[in-house]
Amino acid sequence: ITFAATLAFVALCAMPAQAQQTEKVRFALQGGVTSSNLTGDDITGTSSKTGFLAGVGFNYFFANNWSLGLEGNWLGGLGAKESDGEAETKVSYFAFPLTLNFAFPLGDEEKVWLGLQSGITAMLRLTCDLDLGGVSGSVDCKDDTESSNFAVPLGATIGFKMSDAAVIYLRGRYQLGLSSVVQDEDVKLNFWEFIRGVGFPTG
Repeated sequence: ITFAATLAFVALCAMPAQAQQTEKVRFALQGGVTSSNLTGDDITGTSSKTGFLAGVGFNYFFANNWSLGLEGNWLGGLGAKESDGEAETKVSYFAFPLTLNFAFPLGDEEKVWLGLQSGITAMLRLTCDLDLGGVSGSVDCKDDTESSNFAVPLGATIGFKMSDAAVIYLRGRYQLGLSSVVQDEDVKLNFWEFIRGVGFPTG
């Protein structure tokens, strides 16, 4: 949280004085895939696993090239696989990334733009399953995990202006886990998000 607040303060101080207020809000629909792993002092011998993402986003453009973003995403299939490939931990969340975004056009026509973002993500745990593989089935591990945790998102976006209204974007983002996902243990969830979305102005 301190990191995100510091980033926001530095960015606001660095804005040029002539930046024009745009006060434009955009709404977006997005989906994608994730690649996650569990790390920490109390876990070893794991490998990454693939999951899925779907959600919505809002961006408020408060100055030229600068915006605040808020997303609501469902994340399914996060966790890790055991190195032997027999068992895997699967956790699902509702995630709410709050980000400060800087975007600048590439080329004179301004139809392609590149964006950078960082901030803080709050995550609410929905389900947790430990799949033991084979005929052993799965075990509900919800009671052993924290109901919420936090991460720092670090991402880059490339957008393509299709018309005066629609923008299609591709985003790669790393979520660095800040808190443990397992009660009374040091087990952090880190994951990549690869997102494709489409944005529209709201007014």
